[in-house]
Amino acid sequence: MAARAAEMREPLLPKPARASTSVPKKAGPSLVTTAIAFVCFVAVRSIHPIVIDVSKTDGHLPYGKATPCVINSAVDVVLGNFISFLLGGKEGLMMCWEPNSLKVFSAIAALYAVGDFLEMQSMSVMGGAAYQILLQSKLLITALIVWAIRGQRQSALQWNVLMTIAFSMSAFVLVDQGSKSGGGGFNPLGLVFVAAKVFFSCLCAVLTEKYLKAYKDMPIYAQVAQLKFTWLWVSLALTLTFDRGVTQNGFFSGWDGRTGIVALSWVCKGWSTFLVLKNLDSVLKNIGEAVAIVVIYAFDVLIASTLENILPVKPKDFRLEVCLMVLVVVLTVVTYTLATKSSSKQSSSSSKAVGGKTR
Repeated sequence: MAARAAEMREPLLPKPARASTSVPKKAGPSLVTTAIAFVCFVAVRSIHPIVIDVSKTDGHLPYGKATPCVINSAVDVVLGNFISFLLGGKEGLMMCWEPNSLKVFSAIAALYAVGDFLEMQSMSVMGGAAYQILLQSKLLITALIVWAIRGQRQSALQWNVLMTIAFSMSAFVLVDQGSKSGGGGFNPLGLVFVAAKVFFSCLCAVLTEKYLKAYKDMPIYAQVAQLKFTWLWVSLALTLTFDRGVTQNGFFSGWDGRTGIVALSWVCKGWSTFLVLKNLDSVLKNIGEAVAIVVIYAFDVLIASTLENILPVKPKDFRLEVCLMVLVVVLTVVTYTLATKSSSKQSSSSSKAVGGKTR
């Protein structure tokens, strides 16, 4: 029981092995590489919701909401298998269909597929800025899931900041709901979809850390091929089950060039997440998510007005109270991220000090 309890309390991210005095410590990514990865991450995280907003007609998605996710998964399966065969030949291709790892990846992929479906449902009833802000609730939900599964608690300061994030998001929603001139107004149903989406995403993150460690040496493209195989079929099943327009009018009903760009955006988002995050730690990732909120808001207020004659976008009027709430959410997320990093460093220093005394 003691061993089991210790296992359940291991940190979400695996601790790096202690560097031996005889073995040089492995160098991390360079500053330039990290900066480029950060910029790419922010760009993808901000452009993706904007692209989905642009694909709307009169504030609604004219196509089957999750059909771009299905196409994305199909493309990823083909790309993953093609790259595996190109680089590893027949053995590389067989790696994509290894049954033991495929079972593990498939179980997690099913949850990810539900998350993607909920994301498109959310974006169908709210704007990109509101969605990205509500997505920050993942910090609070992750903390609750890790506490429930592993008994890993947050400090009093961290809980305080998490509650501040929750209240500031609520304040933004209430303020933004009063702004009807710019479109993208808030729909209470969207909150339900976002909450469910965040729950599944956080659960997937915890399960991925726990069960995929055994396959960390598998190439990224093979992992993508295995994940997206089940992801494809679950996404298709959800689409056919819950989207009547698809079953009545056909899979590609309502599609146009904008929808194709949405599908392409999903592909870019997936591959960039796998590749870019190798050069970003959790601190920069959370800060990047927060910066994306500012980018989306800036697009809605400053750039959309210049493109409304070219693209079907509805610019938002600048409102000081909305702008201030966006900044409050962003800065609070950054504060939590830095507080978590500081707490981890203090815990590590305390452990080393105790270890030194016992020697």
